[in-house]
Amino acid sequence: MPLLALIVTGCAKLVGVLVRWLTQLHLFLYGILPALLPPDRLRTLMRRYYDLSYEQAGTRIPLTAYSWSLETWEERILTQHLSPPATILVLGAGLGRESLALAQRGYRVLALDVARGGLIVGARRAASLHLPVTFIQADFLTLPVQAASVAYVLLSGVMYSAVPGRAQRQAWLRSLRTCLTPGGTLVLNYVIAREPDTALTRMSRRCTRAILSWPGSNPTYQDGDTCTNDHFMHVFRDEHELRTEITEAGATLIELHWPDGYAVLS
Repeated sequence: MPLLALIVTGCAKLVGVLVRWLTQLHLFLYGILPALLPPDRLRTLMRRYYDLSYEQAGTRIPLTAYSWSLETWEERILTQHLSPPATILVLGAGLGRESLALAQRGYRVLALDVARGGLIVGARRAASLHLPVTFIQADFLTLPVQAASVAYVLLSGVMYSAVPGRAQRQAWLRSLRTCLTPGGTLVLNYVIAREPDTALTRMSRRCTRAILSWPGSNPTYQDGDTCTNDHFMHVFRDEHELRTEITEAGATLIELHWPDGYAVLS
């Protein structure tokens, strides 16, 4: 028995080493992926990611497992910058967390998402609570909304960082003028760099720089672009980068709260 226990212990340690190595390799490969794929391919991967994510919503995972309330920073935004009754467009609505909470507070809500599975769950829950939320399946970058029809736009979660390419994010911000009423307000969330610089991230950056010299690499790649399980994300390195990107797009910053990762624009 002592010999068997020794063998089992050794195997367990070996498996642990292999798992850690494979995890590092997994992170490295996804880290260099945005340098290889153009923005349209990155968006396709993300769409598949969300389709798969919402397949389990409401079926394998009970709805009671999800939070249906606003986060602290969202409550703060409502108090300081928004006021009902008004029409608010939620982009990247998912299961409808923000949309339902906003409807309960007296807003007329248009909830838009590319993944049908999440919208079905949200629509069923809205119906059970008798909340007037309109759910729309569409790509939020195309903005299939009538001109000057909404007073507020909320970009849900980290969706601003999920737009591949600085130029495309800026073009999207400019296009919002068509659907917002004069003086309308946009609230967006973004991802900031919180992880420490490691040997793995430094190696990933070196490999990325080499890849960018190859023909056919992604010409829109920026430092801070990464992927996790097929989900693209641009991680903003500092507040100046974000401020410059927004102001160059012609938007006016009303508030930028860097630590909590949100900005209010007009």
